Amino acid sequence: MGSHVKTKSTLKAVEAAMEEAIRLKKIAETRCSQMQAEVAHDIKNPLTAMMGHIAFLQSEILGPLGDKKYMSSVISLETSAKRLLGICNTLLHDPDTDEKPPSGQKVTRVSNVANEIVDLFAVMAKERGVSLEAEIPKNFPDINADPQEMYRVLSNLTSNAIKFTPKGGKVQILAEVDKDDNAFVMVVRDSGIGMTPEQIRDVLDTQKTTVSPHGDVGTGHGLAIVNRIVREMGGRMEIASSENRGTKVKLKFPYDLLNIPEPITEIMDF
Repeated sequence: MGSHVKTKSTLKAVEAAMEEAIRLKKIAETRCSQMQAEVAHDIKNPLTAMMGHIAFLQSEILGPLGDKKYMSSVISLETSAKRLLGICNTLLHDPDTDEKPPSGQKVTRVSNVANEIVDLFAVMAKERGVSLEAEIPKNFPDINADPQEMYRVLSNLTSNAIKFTPKGGKVQILAEVDKDDNAFVMVVRDSGIGMTPEQIRDVLDTQKTTVSPHGDVGTGHGLAIVNRIVREMGGRMEIASSENRGTKVKLKFPYDLLNIPEPITEIMDF
């Protein structure tokens, strides 16, 4: 009888401990969500103000900007600012400002996102003496996925590639359909300093920081973010790299994510 009472008492204690753990977990999750929303809100405010300045420059109300390249940079700034506002709105879960297609289906035009990334990092690449280009087949199909997420993936990979490619190097954004493997592939590759297998494991650890040949200090979050997003899309990330021979990050996605309007006739050869 005493043993039965002791067991019952132990079970109650375990249940109480589990309930307390669940309570604390909910508190932590709520606080984490609050902090995330606060950060997004604090970023959104100055970003909205920046959008006003960008619109002012675009109006040229006080006179022309001069060289047409200035206006090109302003347009690139506007596009990037809108992307950041989209991320902030997503974090804030603001249904009134989230941009959604009329059908409710989010679709990504890969060539548009890739070209946007090239425009975004064009100045950074030029300043560092790095060639940057996107080679996407003209009839590459759209993807049934969130453009914001693909933007985050490609911007993180392209930024890393430029940072770790010395002067005179090259960075490319590529895409192909792999019918044999029932998948489509996105690739960001560079001719940079490369990585050892140990370094690859380190950069996938968000606690590890990195320093590029140009002096950039990375937080180590980039590839981990990309890996998470790609997995959530049902894909996988593969990294091929060796010291002083560059890095190729291949993202392989399920074929059924493609929104195919016509047969693929142009295949990129990696």
